Amino acid sequence: MLKQYLHKAFLATVVSMLACVESFGQREVLYEQYVQNPMAINPAFTGVRETFNMTAMFRRKWFNIQNSPTSQTYAADGSFGQGKFGAGFQALNDQTSYYTTTALIGSFAYHMRVADNWKLALGAQGGINVLPVFDLSSRTNNRAIGTVGVGAWLHSDQFYLGISKPEVLSHRFGDQRLTNFYRRPLYVMVGGSYDLGDELLLLPHALIVQEKDHKLRVDVGTRLWVQEKVGIGASYRMGGGISGLSGSNVNFVQLSAEVQLGKNVRLGYFYSSRQVEQMYTNYNGPKGIHELMLKFTPNPNGFQKY
Repeated sequence: MLKQYLHKAFLATVVSMLACVESFGQREVLYEQYVQNPMAINPAFTGVRETFNMTAMFRRKWFNIQNSPTSQTYAADGSFGQGKFGAGFQALNDQTSYYTTTALIGSFAYHMRVADNWKLALGAQGGINVLPVFDLSSRTNNRAIGTVGVGAWLHSDQFYLGISKPEVLSHRFGDQRLTNFYRRPLYVMVGGSYDLGDELLLLPHALIVQEKDHKLRVDVGTRLWVQEKVGIGASYRMGGGISGLSGSNVNFVQLSAEVQLGKNVRLGYFYSSRQVEQMYTNYNGPKGIHELMLKFTPNPNGFQKY
């Protein structure tokens, strides 16, 4: 009897530890794709481009290792009511270990003109996260919980400023007392576009992330488009580690290359020198992340900067 009890207690501890790592991350993969999909962190971006857009991304940790962890994300948004309203949808399937994190999120935004060249968008989103958790009462590894987020996006043709909290709810994960670790970050994003002659377009951006029990995080980066056909970019993330936990900062560089194939299709490749999930676990294996992107715009109203 004692042996069986100790065996069950050991299994429960191991599963809980593994689930903690996954639960910490929540929608981390989706959040980190904010450059390619600003709607990932700010629902107010929904419909800003005033045309229907679809973006699919495939993420893999190591291409040279068979069956290595992968993630897939999909986002689509558009506007209606003469551009006054935006509606969008996002989906995430993140297979980072034996467990899988899934998210389904819908968003809505209202756009209003506040000056001749300025618009303000107010947005909200809601959906479900299916997270790997361990509950002694139900003995299940997955739990569907609600998610709600809000945001604002002020923009002109050359500048934008966004502030958002993509998760405002606090949850308890079954028998895991992880309320303080459920990610509810505050994002402040600023950027713009600058014409450098007839053939070059520069798109700089900066992001500040504030989160409870985490250090302040700052991202800076830029993309350069040549003749609106080929784009290259680089960004650097610094800080954001867990307060009081030495070595939890995940500073890394992301490099990007994009190609516009006609007016409707854009392909992209992105490489990050480290995995953002590493702040939650000690890991000494390969650190790089590869991502592929397919963006499709059925009826573009011009070059899609963002």
